[in-house]
Amino acid sequence: MGPDDEKTRPADDQGPGPPEAGAETPKAVPLLALDSASLLAWFVGVLASRAWVDMGLLADPVTGEAAKRLESARLAIDALEGLSRVLKDRVSLEEARRLEGLLADLRLNFVRQAGSE
Repeated sequence: MGPDDEKTRPADDQGPGPPEAGAETPKAVPLLALDSASLLAWFVGVLASRAWVDMGLLADPVTGEAAKRLESARLAIDALEGLSRVLKDRVSLEEARRLEGLLADLRLNFVRQAGSE
């Protein structure tokens, strides 16, 4: 390993650590300051994350534990599906395909998790 490898190594499980001296800290933006497209993109990410957590495939950020809550996961996936229908004709073809891919991944993993109970 060279001296520059330290800069490119992924952070450990403890997170990236404190910001370096002089580094800018990202500023929080109130949600209502976002335009509708940005807000919906953020919300898609939140719902997808919630579905992964509720399928027990990611640790809950509050408890640190993974637990299956399949009804809650199903609700998040269904909500994403509804958003996808609304956004389909309002986003680029690439964004629509990315959203469909996300939904396909979530659905497939939901079926697997439901079948493993």
